[in-house]
Amino acid sequence: MAFDEKARENLEAVERLQSDEEGTRDCLGNAVANRAYYAAYHAVAHLARARGVRFTADSGYYRHDTFPADARRSGILDDEGVRDMRQLHAARVKADDYDDPVEIEEAEVVAGLAQRLVKKLLP
Repeated sequence: MAFDEKARENLEAVERLQSDEEGTRDCLGNAVANRAYYAAYHAVAHLARARGVRFTADSGYYRHDTFPADARRSGILDDEGVRDMRQLHAARVKADDYDDPVEIEEAEVVAGLAQRLVKKLLP
């Protein structure tokens, strides 16, 4: 599956993992944060691959800690995109590596960031 397809699939997962309007489904905040990050990550990685941009010696891998700055240097992200990616990364790390859960409000914020970033990068 191509990275642009993975980005869109992850955005769909974000939608499904949030609370529904009827209140019959609870938000899974940690999962939302994880999938939101990877939606944006795959959108950026798709553009990097399409442009032949390598952030590491391994063309199939992009380091998560330097990813936003690398994408900025290559012209894929602007300053706002870098801030959004850093916020998405921080939420993903919280969701995956710490005891404190990603709260519903945080999940809604990162879902919006991912949706905006993917829409901007993959119109």
